[in-house]
Amino acid sequence: MRVIGIVGYKDSGKTTLIENIIKNSNKKFGVIKHAKSKIDLEGKDSFRYKEAGSKYIYLISDNSTVLFSDKKSLEEAIAELCKKDLDFILIEGFKEEIKKLNIPKIVLLKDGEGDDLIDDHTVYVVENSNYKIDEILKIIEEKAIVPTMNLNCTHCGYNCKGFVKALAKGEIKWDDCVLAKAKLKIIVDDKIIPLSPFVDKIVGDTIMAMINNLKGVKDPKKVEIYINWGERNG
Repeated sequence: MRVIGIVGYKDSGKTTLIENIIKNSNKKFGVIKHAKSKIDLEGKDSFRYKEAGSKYIYLISDNSTVLFSDKKSLEEAIAELCKKDLDFILIEGFKEEIKKLNIPKIVLLKDGEGDDLIDDHTVYVVENSNYKIDEILKIIEEKAIVPTMNLNCTHCGYNCKGFVKALAKGEIKWDDCVLAKAKLKIIVDDKIIPLSPFVDKIVGDTIMAMINNLKGVKDPKKVEIYINWGERNG
């Protein structure tokens, strides 16, 4: 699962671009959108559940399901979608957060407004919604990265910020990041814990060795483990 940002000021065409990306690709996408307006259930029956203290509320109709939960950070939202079977996550907005997490981005300009958003993390610029969708899809395929959460392991020869800068310049490819080859994914308290190649191999091999010895297990390809330590003493 890889991530890329879509940023621009109001009415620059971000939502339409994301819609076109999803419609014109056979890949599986998740979307994280920053909403400036307040999202609330007030006035709805489900608001009573929230007021009572429910942290998660699923609204299920005959044709769709909507989940309401407490506010999450961008990092937590990415971690949540990392548990899903997705190819890409498109992040709309979150200008500062994207920069802090060193995520490459496509910048949308409208009548010249937004050029201050162009920086070393910019992999493509769209002006006045003038683009070819095939070019955008190619950029996503080539420039979206595995979220590193600033591991800064330097195995690729760069820190995470330097990696994205080199990626934007075409000096390096997304799969030159060691996390692109990682077999193990660890999420702790709603945060992705990126692993260096050594830790990925040692921990992954140890877990698989134990699982392969369990009754009923034969040549597993994918393993999911959930551990809830709760409150521990000592």
